[in-house]
Amino acid sequence: MRNIFLFTIFLIALASCKEAKQVIYLKEAETLPIELLQQKSEPANVKIAIGDELSLKIESDDQESVAMFNREVIVASENQLSTTKNISDISYKVDMNGNITMPVIGKVSVVGLTVYEAEQLIASLIYPQYVKKEPVVTINISNFKITILGDVSSPGVIDVDKDKINILEALAMAGDLNITGRRNNVMLIRTQDDGSREIYRYDLNDKYLLFSPYFNLRQNDMIYVEQNRSKTRNAFTLPTVVTFSLSMVSTVVSIATLIRTFTR
Repeated sequence: MRNIFLFTIFLIALASCKEAKQVIYLKEAETLPIELLQQKSEPANVKIAIGDELSLKIESDDQESVAMFNREVIVASENQLSTTKNISDISYKVDMNGNITMPVIGKVSVVGLTVYEAEQLIASLIYPQYVKKEPVVTINISNFKITILGDVSSPGVIDVDKDKINILEALAMAGDLNITGRRNNVMLIRTQDDGSREIYRYDLNDKYLLFSPYFNLRQNDMIYVEQNRSKTRNAFTLPTVVTFSLSMVSTVVSIATLIRTFTR
């Protein structure tokens, strides 16, 4: 009886240690070589896709020379006189053919290009054909969104208001994983430029996650967090197999007690 009790306690301790280790992000990250940490991270390499909305602004030392390439709207001033005002947050939507339609220039194919490449392309279409000085073109993807589903505190669609976001930042914006979320098997579903899909699995416990080519996310990425086998909100809850084992041990002990009672 005493041995059975000690074995039960051992199983509880073993399961608790295992569960505790599974909720640690980037385990032992402090042991990464300094040389590796000092390496520059790869750019997010976000590419423009069909359906993206691009906020586009063109600037120059001679702003009047590039005014015709910026979208303008007519607004009413306080004295009711009509004036024009440049609206930098008006978006150009990438159509099904991968084009945007700009003033003067017309259709420009941007699908599959990075933001930087699209900026350089549009600048080359303007200078030197239309202006004497090379303009500065600034593009932002204004509908940059990430979808996070599954065992997180606040699942849903996240609007990204900056050029890049990584997997840890995205999960933090979703309120982090619940204690029952599987940190070693987080799924990424990514739609490529040609419409095909790619699946990748993150192990958030792995310290080398920081150097994964999938660490930085792209627009329209979908993240799914699976629930682990535990059904309670406690990191030290016993896995199902251990719970079943303890139940069997308890049953055996009860039967042994009854037999011992009736054989006295």
